[in-house]
Amino acid sequence: MEEEPQQAALGTTEVTSIQLLIKIIKEHVPEDIWQGSPLIGYRYLGNTNRGEIGEEFVRRYVKSAGIEVTKGGRTAKTDMRIAGRRFEVKTASLGAKGTFQFNHVRLDRDYKYLLCLGICPDKIVFNMWRKGDVAEGRAGSLVRMAEGQAVTYKITKKLTDMMPIDDLPKTLRSKKIAR
Repeated sequence: MEEEPQQAALGTTEVTSIQLLIKIIKEHVPEDIWQGSPLIGYRYLGNTNRGEIGEEFVRRYVKSAGIEVTKGGRTAKTDMRIAGRRFEVKTASLGAKGTFQFNHVRLDRDYKYLLCLGICPDKIVFNMWRKGDVAEGRAGSLVRMAEGQAVTYKITKKLTDMMPIDDLPKTLRSKKIAR
């Protein structure tokens, strides 16, 4: 079935209904900052795989810097231990608005630090906070993931709130990070 041309809103050009819809969709789709990125495959993964990849990256990266790290596992109380400290790791990719949304932050888990790993089209960034600072809102606003439940939260961070991944080993060795 062939599409009948329809007059555009101003009556100056003829477009098909499909062409009009395509034009409207393009007006509403944000710029794809991931186009051509070597890390674009990360965006195609499901959330569970993204989290597992983030945790594995942190483990290997920290270990390659000569810092002791142990895996927590899916049923463990914490994602990993780094230099004897309990960490919860959340991973997110950079969105079109220049922010990361770290989901399923839980305050009922047994960890001392929240480490947020941000995947950008061309770099990797992070930031970390003590669990108490997260609970008190010093790491940013916690927003409930679902109405009526108070167990899992999300925290949104701007790219400017994050640090280059190259700073992670130095930060972990810092005296500011207490056992």
